[in-house]
Amino acid sequence: MARQNSLNIMVQGTEEKDKLAEILDGVLENVQVSAVSEQIKAKNGSGNPESGSVEYKRFANAELQDKGTARTAGKGNQLKAKPVIVNIDTDKEIVEELQNKDVKLYGVVGMAEKRKDNHKKRIVAYLDREFFAKVTEGTKVTAPTGTTGAKAIVDNLILTAKATKNDFIDGIDAEDLVLIVSPKYRRELKDYMDELPNGTEPTYAAIGRYDSVIVYEGTRLPENVSAVVMMNGAIAQPYYVSEYDAEKIPLDDAIALESFLYKGTKALMPDTIYYNEEA
Repeated sequence: MARQNSLNIMVQGTEEKDKLAEILDGVLENVQVSAVSEQIKAKNGSGNPESGSVEYKRFANAELQDKGTARTAGKGNQLKAKPVIVNIDTDKEIVEELQNKDVKLYGVVGMAEKRKDNHKKRIVAYLDREFFAKVTEGTKVTAPTGTTGAKAIVDNLILTAKATKNDFIDGIDAEDLVLIVSPKYRRELKDYMDELPNGTEPTYAAIGRYDSVIVYEGTRLPENVSAVVMMNGAIAQPYYVSEYDAEKIPLDDAIALESFLYKGTKALMPDTIYYNEEA
């Protein structure tokens, strides 16, 4: 009888409904600490995803000139910036109905708890796959001729990334790179990886270091991609999730649990992304 009362309280929007909303509202926080992509995406955007777009900027390297150049010209060099706009252009939803019959068996709060974990996992999986799909906009790197295995491939990826040079990059330090490997490559590299040091370094979900580069295991890399080395923040993925809610389905003895995801994904620095693709 108590479970049936919970359904009635929920429908009428009283205290029990607030409790259900409170339980489900934890999904966004869980996404932020569970997705590998959340740890390595660009976080220096300007703007709020709820406004429809977020702007990121890349600044070109400064140039050394002979002393007196600016004085002779009467001005210094202009700062060169490359703005990149990431539009919140992808809309997704999770809408599930709970029938009164199911609520009688499980209870509203119990059912919400069961669905919360599944919703969180699906959001995490979707965001991760969308994020890592962008790595193929970088440069494909193969192992040197005559070498095989994960170590040779990853070594070459790291060396190639460190040597990157253009208007924006003049080499990349190991501390600014991240390595994402497939479960197979993780197993092959485990004997070469160092444990992460203690401290406050933001290395949640990292599995170690390889050649001083922080390593993550990626189970949602694109098909046939086994390893990626990229500059931390090379890909942006601003998003927001609307508040979960529960509402009565018109003309039915059921309620709906609803969540809406809005996101955009873009490679801000494809010139700093290097990946291996197996045949």
